[in-house]
Amino acid sequence: LTDKITWQNGNRYTFRLRASTYMQVAMLLPDALAAKKKRWALIYPNFEYGQSAAANFKALMKAKQPDIEFVTEQAPPLGKVEAGAVLQAVDDAKPDAIFNVLFGPDLAKLVREGTTRGTFKNRTVVSLLSGEPEYLDPLKDEAPVGWIVTGYPWSEITTPEHKAFAAAYQKRWNDYPRLGSIVGYATIYSLAEGIKKAGSTDTDKLIAAFKGLKVDSPFGPFEYRSSDHQATMGAYVGKIAIKDGVGTMSDFKYVDGKDVLPGPDEVKKLRPAAQ
Repeated sequence: LTDKITWQNGNRYTFRLRASTYMQVAMLLPDALAAKKKRWALIYPNFEYGQSAAANFKALMKAKQPDIEFVTEQAPPLGKVEAGAVLQAVDDAKPDAIFNVLFGPDLAKLVREGTTRGTFKNRTVVSLLSGEPEYLDPLKDEAPVGWIVTGYPWSEITTPEHKAFAAAYQKRWNDYPRLGSIVGYATIYSLAEGIKKAGSTDTDKLIAAFKGLKVDSPFGPFEYRSSDHQATMGAYVGKIAIKDGVGTMSDFKYVDGKDVLPGPDEVKKLRPAAQ
């Protein structure tokens, strides 16, 4: 999800489908600001994705809430989180709110240890990707209710295009879709649409076809921007809830990617001119 793929290291051959780190953070910004919390703790995995998410969050929040304080940053190595030590440091810093970027097994360890310690009690928690089934499913009824997250509440979305996709997916695989299912489907569909528009698999013709390519998806229509080759497919933002003993999302809304991306002038500053 690194921003560098379409911005700093952007090149003519690379197009990206998924909402970038910047986009995911920007989607959460209105809720983070609405919480009106001054003292924030940051928890993120210590590699490009986590570092980028933390940097974007700090910059975007500071621009809108100048008096914000970041009282601690915990950046454990990916896959090696010592949840007790991280959460003790967070508790010691006495934040009003927490911004989390951990995912996968690291997230599960953090949630279980934090729930036991009461670290999340009476604190706003804003968390990237944590509403995706890939990360909620392993937690089952231990999912942290009330966290503000980006994700994919597959069982709750009632749009016609998603209902059709989910029904076809379940019929074909006898299982429910995860976010990876949406991404995989939209990726192959994008390739098909790009080749159809280009009328060829020639590289230069495909590059030209993908610039501004419009694609339909289970999340609705999106396009690949000419300015930076980033797709505008969005994500869902809401709060973690538990339904039938499983984590899902409530109070959610779909955020269109085009609404959280910088305009062409800003992209020119971020992306190499020759690309």
